[in-house]
Amino acid sequence: MRRTSRSVRWLSAVVTAVAVGALWGCAAPEDGAELDSAGSDSPSVSEAPQGASESEDASEEAATDSETTETEEPKQVRLYPVVSVADGDTITVRYRGRDESIRIIGIDTPETVDPNTPDECWGEEASDTAKRLLDGKKVALVFDASQGRRDAYDRLLAYVVRPGIGDFGLVQIQRGNAIEYTYDTAYKRQTRYRLAERVARRADKGLWKKCGGTDTPLAPAQPKKTPKPKSPGGNCAPGYAPCVAPYPPDLNCPDVDGPVSVTGDDPHGLDADGDGIACES
Repeated sequence: MRRTSRSVRWLSAVVTAVAVGALWGCAAPEDGAELDSAGSDSPSVSEAPQGASESEDASEEAATDSETTETEEPKQVRLYPVVSVADGDTITVRYRGRDESIRIIGIDTPETVDPNTPDECWGEEASDTAKRLLDGKKVALVFDASQGRRDAYDRLLAYVVRPGIGDFGLVQIQRGNAIEYTYDTAYKRQTRYRLAERVARRADKGLWKKCGGTDTPLAPAQPKKTPKPKSPGGNCAPGYAPCVAPYPPDLNCPDVDGPVSVTGDDPHGLDADGDGIACES
């Protein structure tokens, strides 16, 4: 009986130890999962240091290039100051210690700065939106391996994301300031950009309402015509055509709608050279 009691006590201790270990084993993954969830919901954003090393920049670019789904964003991003805005789809940022021109992937806005293309309808509005939302602000750059790193003009190709606003290219399409634009190869955000364009077009937003679409030349401004003073009607001095008001008061050529044919007396003295035509110029 004593052996049996010892065996029972030993077996009970073993069972208790196993149970405690199991409880600890269950609790650890649960805490870890909660931390991971919190980390994914709150990605950290940091400003790019002035003296960032090449290795740090390369690490960042590798992270952005690893984007594998349309909704996935880099968990950590750096912000770069916008130096200037060229138009609705091209900006300049301070990147890697120098000013870099950025051509935003997936959108095209009406031309306003191309010397070889006339200004296009809604270009000024698209540019004004870019200036208002980006000029002097800090933005993140998201690269897309499918588009390469630079275009034929040596501009960096990237999506531009401003904290608090989100994907700027998408915003331009949604507001009717831009159309979806695919250059050669499909890009990762193409589906959502095309959907946004269809919605903006149906809602008659921006250039869809004002210009009927993109690539519409801006109508040249018509010079304003200065109306000439009208000659008084019904009370005309004889011998003038068209009508000239009677004398007095005395009138000079700037006061009448010339040229004036003089066929009789010339009480106003308009025909200075006596050739029968007054106020030729």
